[in-house]
Amino acid sequence: MALFARKDQLPIPPKDAEKRTTVCQYCNVGCGYDVYVWPVGKNGGAKPNENALGVDFTKQQPALAGQTIVENMHSVITGKDGKQYNVLIIPSKDSPINRGNYSIRGGTNAQTTYSPTKPTRARLHHPMIRVGDEFMPISWDEAIDLIARVVKGVKDTYGPDSVAMKIHDHGGSGSGFEDNWAVGKFFFIAVGTRMLSIHNRPAYNSEVWGQRERGVHELNYTYEDARLADTIVLWGANSFETASVFYTEHMLANFQGATEEEKKKEYLKGEPIEPARMIIVDPRRTSSLTVAESIDKSRVLHLRPNLGTDYVLANAIARAVWEKGWHDKEFIQRRTDLKTFEEYKKKSLMLDVPYDEFISRVEKLTGVSKADIEKAAEWIAKPKSGGFRRRTLIIYEKGVIWGYKNYDTIAAIAQLAALTGNYGKPGTGCGRQGGHQEGYVRPHGSSRAKLVGSIYAGGPPPNIDEYVKNDPKAKVYFVSGTDPYLSTPNAQEYKKRVHERTLALTKYLSHYSGFAGEPAGSEERAKRILEGLSKTDGLFLVVINMYETEISRDAHVILPAAGWGETPTTYINCNSRLLRIADQFMEPPGDAKPDWWIWGRIATRMKELYEAEGNYEEAKYCSGMDWKTAEEVFLDGANEFPNNRLPEEDEAMLPAECYKGVTYEYLRKVGQKGIQVPVRIDPKTGQLVGTKRRYTHKFGTPDGKFKWYGTDPWEPDPKKFYPPQITKYFENGNENRFPFWFTNGRSQIIWQTGYHDRYLPEKVYTVPMLYVEINPVDAERLGVKSGDLVEVYNLEGNAVALVLVNDAPPPGTVFGLMYRWRESFNHLTTSYTDPKTTIPWYKASRVGIRKLKGSLESVLKNTSLLPNNSFI
Repeated sequence: MALFARKDQLPIPPKDAEKRTTVCQYCNVGCGYDVYVWPVGKNGGAKPNENALGVDFTKQQPALAGQTIVENMHSVITGKDGKQYNVLIIPSKDSPINRGNYSIRGGTNAQTTYSPTKPTRARLHHPMIRVGDEFMPISWDEAIDLIARVVKGVKDTYGPDSVAMKIHDHGGSGSGFEDNWAVGKFFFIAVGTRMLSIHNRPAYNSEVWGQRERGVHELNYTYEDARLADTIVLWGANSFETASVFYTEHMLANFQGATEEEKKKEYLKGEPIEPARMIIVDPRRTSSLTVAESIDKSRVLHLRPNLGTDYVLANAIARAVWEKGWHDKEFIQRRTDLKTFEEYKKKSLMLDVPYDEFISRVEKLTGVSKADIEKAAEWIAKPKSGGFRRRTLIIYEKGVIWGYKNYDTIAAIAQLAALTGNYGKPGTGCGRQGGHQEGYVRPHGSSRAKLVGSIYAGGPPPNIDEYVKNDPKAKVYFVSGTDPYLSTPNAQEYKKRVHERTLALTKYLSHYSGFAGEPAGSEERAKRILEGLSKTDGLFLVVINMYETEISRDAHVILPAAGWGETPTTYINCNSRLLRIADQFMEPPGDAKPDWWIWGRIATRMKELYEAEGNYEEAKYCSGMDWKTAEEVFLDGANEFPNNRLPEEDEAMLPAECYKGVTYEYLRKVGQKGIQVPVRIDPKTGQLVGTKRRYTHKFGTPDGKFKWYGTDPWEPDPKKFYPPQITKYFENGNENRFPFWFTNGRSQIIWQTGYHDRYLPEKVYTVPMLYVEINPVDAERLGVKSGDLVEVYNLEGNAVALVLVNDAPPPGTVFGLMYRWRESFNHLTTSYTDPKTTIPWYKASRVGIRKLKGSLESVLKNTSLLPNNSFI
């Protein structure tokens, strides 16, 4: 008997079904999808002239090439008129990104739609306030008034920095330009606080200042470069898992030799076309590696650096390139700053240290052999026959972004690309794979928030996790589109302190005038909250989300947000910066509202309160946010971008996500083709023009030259190399108590904190709990096998996990799924952040492992314990 009911057939959309263009709500790839909506009971026929797809369903569809429709792509929703409608969400063949392909994430888009008869009925429907240990529904007017009064009260009394936030940023959680502009305008202008943080990190900062301050935005290549490259480097990026369609549709096409004709069109006359190679830099044997190895192992190089040593390895490969004379002398001379290049040669390449001695130090620290370092240098930079430069595309992601010494690591990788001339040409580039799609537009010139960058640009920014945990100056805390009880570093300690502080205020509210009852009405309740914040260590917590999350258990106000498909949203994908619209095709449940609407109404109510007391100076900062439609917000945000009537050679001067001049009408017209940002207005024609590939002419610095950076000095002895948060595990007998290095990462199946996935039964059963991958050598030593339960623990926290024995991690290192919806391995991560950026080091800690007695039968019955790292 199947675990889930199966359908004998799926309804076919009739010819008059409504069609919407959308973009997948999940990962960085941004696959295009077509949405069809039509009344239940009014279905199309199987013949091509009888259905909206124009497909002949009387015949078997060709394998892989035919129209894909599976159960997960269909759902039934309730319309605004109360009637039932079919929804079919299928991968678009018109999309240049996925070309009809899809991943396990996008393939379930339809299942995430709200339905009162499915698990997604758990969506939040109404605003709620905490009364004692219960949540009670209230109206939007009451909720908005309460929040506005409290925010205004603490801001006026303690200053704007008394308000802190941790919120989705640049496209996280399915949010795009609209929601992010509203968030920024509220906090940067209406409130003016500096206490800002981003959903997956404890501060408001870029994870890639090390590249941006070289003059290169991290999104600079296009998906076509993956099809044209001689060598693809995946550095801390497990693309098969986390950018699945980008990997299978474009990288593998190149690796399998299917893009030769495209190369002939783009390469120089006489330039050789060689079989593509792939370098994967990751301590684990990932699925991205094993898939490529199954095609041709001889063209795959796996570098396995010790945790946290990536910047040393990147500089070592660069030194090998230099020693072999493979660096691009012409590119360096013409396009880079030769003054800062001297610092790079001295500090990063360490040219004053003899090569053999330098490499010997690197081998000792990183664990990567000289032979592999030099092989990587050859594959990245050795000129092809005829003296043609090798075209290398370097893609990096969380494995290094969330690594030790964030700034130095990203700078080292970006500079390796510059040293080898791999920017601005077909088949080249160096940048992020991305975690999710992007939609960044925030006030900067008009901001009152005094934003800072890295340590070299006024920073680093303040650590908001530490602020809300330990500083009584923090009075109000907004959390939206994220669940830091799962996703923030050192999460167990963070959760403990935030709970204590919110509980202090809750207890104060529950003892009003000596009675158990609490103040009635938003005005009286706000007064009591402000009184409690002055007399206790309390923290007023507001959570905005689609579902109740772990942190919402401690909230004082919970607001229901509209989701993907319930309001128009625009964002760009990461592999091409392709701007498209994900159009609305259904209504949000209950009284749920778009994020932009929520922030706008809080600001507008604050404006009214300031005007009522005659404070028109503050009122003006809260004005201009009473938007009525999503496009109003989109166009309001566009005004933040500078003049983009520029020639092509000046594109580097524009912000990466500039979309000035684009409208919803334009995006609906171009559909899946979209337009690549930064968008320019051609000075000659007045037409909107996209940017295919960045930095062909100049870099984004005042003089257009790439700026070099010299790495901090380092020691080959691990006890001197790592920070105190790690070296404590090598002291006082801790090396025996915590003998394993621990690293973590994602699964293809579960997206982010699983905010949707926890309501998709097949995903729940596929990944029924946290798991930890253990090498067979270590498993034998621990006496564990696949399917056993273990407790993984250290000085930071604890977690219980299912064991999967495989060869993915090397002996001495274990890998854990980062988090699931009620469990998190971030309990084990330290509080270390890079002092130059405040970016955390999620990817390394030290742990002990203890086998637990017994087993969970329901887990064993529904979980495959077959080796999950072999694709041969």
